[in-house]
Amino acid sequence: MSIPVNDIASPGGSASRPPTGRFIPTYFAPPERRSGTDLDADVRRVVSNDFINGLMSIANGLLAVLNDKRQVVALNDAFVKLLGVEDIGTVLGLRPGELVNCVHAHEMPGGCGTSEYCATCGAVVSIMAAMETRKPQERTCALTIEKDNQQVDLYFSVRSCPVTLGDGLYVLLFLQDITLQQHRACLDRTFYHDINNILCALIGKSELISRHTQPTEDKLKELHHIVMRIAQEIAIQSELQKSLDASYKPLYSDVSVNDILTDLREIFDDHPLTAHRRFEVSPVSSDVVFSTDFHLVSRILINMVTNALEATPEGKAVTLSIEPLHNAVSFRVWNPGAIPEAIALRVFQRNFSTKEKMGRGFGTYSMKLFGEKVLGGMVSFTTSEADGTTFSFTLPTQ
Repeated sequence: MSIPVNDIASPGGSASRPPTGRFIPTYFAPPERRSGTDLDADVRRVVSNDFINGLMSIANGLLAVLNDKRQVVALNDAFVKLLGVEDIGTVLGLRPGELVNCVHAHEMPGGCGTSEYCATCGAVVSIMAAMETRKPQERTCALTIEKDNQQVDLYFSVRSCPVTLGDGLYVLLFLQDITLQQHRACLDRTFYHDINNILCALIGKSELISRHTQPTEDKLKELHHIVMRIAQEIAIQSELQKSLDASYKPLYSDVSVNDILTDLREIFDDHPLTAHRRFEVSPVSSDVVFSTDFHLVSRILINMVTNALEATPEGKAVTLSIEPLHNAVSFRVWNPGAIPEAIALRVFQRNFSTKEKMGRGFGTYSMKLFGEKVLGGMVSFTTSEADGTTFSFTLPTQ
């Protein structure tokens, strides 16, 4: 897409520019930018290049051209339409996160790429890697943006291709919005993950029963209970697939805290994850009964316990305890490990995962989604090398 240089307004607008003439701190990418005639020169070089112009006109999806300071110097029509800008000159000089209004883009004076969250951003990592290696780099990017005074979670496939124009290095940044595909994949993966946990318990119970010619009534009740749990999980999944959001309607009933703890103990008693690790449950001496959705609460806690067990070395223990509070009850799952700081910052961000696979990054987010938006509770965690990691799920009892 060709842009007459005379039509270029003040690049990036005043809000995007860090203070000049002094040290600009950064947690990850270099904060320095070009402005004025230097930025104009980058734009001229790009928009006068026939190859770039041809690519801009035929590229499928969103395409931006960045200079070696990660600033936008050209956009294709699809990107301009997405942004809804009338004068493209107002966005030239911005970085990608500033362009789409990422919630972390303005946390540091240096802007996009310089906050402590940016070290785990797939977009800026791919851009930096492409410039360093001079080879195309592909990543995925879990992004939270501000739109209409609300936070919106997006998921992009990102490809950064370095090109040399004259004596300058530039990056072709291709973005493909795969938010919907990722969300469906996450729902499916989470469902099969949760079902697998329950099936492991079912298999363990059935194996124990098969060894006895006359199984006890308690064991048969446990078996029946787990089968009913599977049926409920399928019903929940069916509703989530229809809505793809937090509109699932909880099934409220009077629930006993000790019944929830007993359910968790039964699930993990014969689970493969507890074969070489201990799972310790501390029942409350004075039971608490309150109104909630038993299966959703159990699902959240199963996720917490599973994550804790997976992060715990063999021979160590994971504990589930309860702290009664004023008009509330807090379930707490502890394990001895610590979450690295860069990952801890994004634990609850939808679509974020340390694994580059479709369908990752929904497990911890779903705790937050169901626990807070659906059930009205609070999900949080603390982590340190000295004290380990504790995930807390607090629910009102009145």
